[in-house]
Amino acid sequence: MRPSMRGMRELAGVMEEFGQLSGLRLNSNKSKVYFNNSCTLKEERALELGVEKGDLPVKYLGVPLSVNYAKDRDCQSLVDFAQRRVEGWQAAGLSFGGRIELVRSVISAIALFWLQSIMVPLATIRKIEGICAKFIWHGGIHAISWEQLCRPRKEGGVGLRSLVSVREAAGIKLAWRFLQGGSLWSAWMSSRYLRGRNFWVCEIDNNFSVAFKHILRNRPVLRKAIRRKMREGGETDLWLDPWIAGQSLLEILGPQTDGVAYRGLTCRHIIRGGVWRPEEYRFTAQLGGEIRQVQITHAILTDAWVWAPPGSTEGAGEFRFSSCYDLVRPHFDEIEEYDFIWGKGLARKMQLSAYKLVLGRMLTRDRLLRFGVHVPDPKCVLCETENESIGHLFFQCHVAWSIWAEQSRRYLGGVGRERDFREILKWIGDCRGQEQSWARRARLRLAASVWHVWRESNRRIYEGLTTPPVGILHNIESDVLVMSP
Repeated sequence: MRPSMRGMRELAGVMEEFGQLSGLRLNSNKSKVYFNNSCTLKEERALELGVEKGDLPVKYLGVPLSVNYAKDRDCQSLVDFAQRRVEGWQAAGLSFGGRIELVRSVISAIALFWLQSIMVPLATIRKIEGICAKFIWHGGIHAISWEQLCRPRKEGGVGLRSLVSVREAAGIKLAWRFLQGGSLWSAWMSSRYLRGRNFWVCEIDNNFSVAFKHILRNRPVLRKAIRRKMREGGETDLWLDPWIAGQSLLEILGPQTDGVAYRGLTCRHIIRGGVWRPEEYRFTAQLGGEIRQVQITHAILTDAWVWAPPGSTEGAGEFRFSSCYDLVRPHFDEIEEYDFIWGKGLARKMQLSAYKLVLGRMLTRDRLLRFGVHVPDPKCVLCETENESIGHLFFQCHVAWSIWAEQSRRYLGGVGRERDFREILKWIGDCRGQEQSWARRARLRLAASVWHVWRESNRRIYEGLTTPPVGILHNIESDVLVMSP
């Protein structure tokens, strides 16, 4: 409301009347009133209302609220929260998988709440992502980038969400809520800023609020994820609304087209008896065909926008934040080794070692040297003949190869000639005559072999302990028995 003296008196009257009707009285000692920057004589206005003047930003449910964009310093409490959590977890001796899960379930969840409440600055988001990445890698070498970790599993990530993309998705959600209407907030925003103008073509004005500018900037992405359902067409602007496969008639016919004949009309003008009649307005046959593909239904009370992002089948028109996030995040090709990494029954520790192997990010001695880490001897500690690398360890090394070959001979009915793990995976996939359960067991044994070979290498380096191949095979068999159905 406008912060005039008259407005303050009217607000005080409303609060008094509310107290008389409900019995809930305003406690002036616990209440504050907040003004935007354009208001003058704030103290006098607060005195008229009978409460203390507050200063913005103010925290509500832990989130800073302000009439302006939130600044990095306003969101420092979110950064501090992430830092405190991480410091408390550091001493817990968590595994790589455990650290991933804590970031996903705690820090990302709190950040999601903030991002859906206010526009968190990118600088703040980068700080939080940096804290998470440092925690995941124990402050050491980041073997896999944060951007890679934030991909879906099928695209080579671990399923974390990029907070930058979450921020974009939250903006789309806000625009969707406004477009849907039905709330006091959306009605007020519409009357305040649109004032009868069409939402899809309204230009951004400097006098618009931060939130409404944010809504309008998200229109191009929003229109990719929605479609129009028609009942009678009376609520849909024939010329300006993007009701034809996400496009408006203005966009399809072009601004050079004389649209005078269509302006001010609704889609009701080309619907007769519940059927499209585009020929009455001399549309081309092709455009008429596209118009007829727009659904007319009597299952809804009025024309409505439905949530229908490309490739999504969930929710039957209802908004889903997951599909909204998928709409704005970067997309990558799916990896062929998905079943090998995330196969059913595979222990978490083995999934993550397989994941690092597939990406080529295991910190073998050759990679440590490239990172500038001092390595006394670059040779493989298993065979002590060749320099250690991912290709050598899996499975050019004769010790590692003997472990895999013995398993393959005992349980898989033979040994292929391949000594590279990708070629071994290809060999498993090419055994079409085998049952699907055989391929799953083969991938499981391969992943178990990778983990135990890597573990043995590290035990010899850091603990000075050695397990003979027979003992390693026994350990693999014990793990496989636990993981097998």
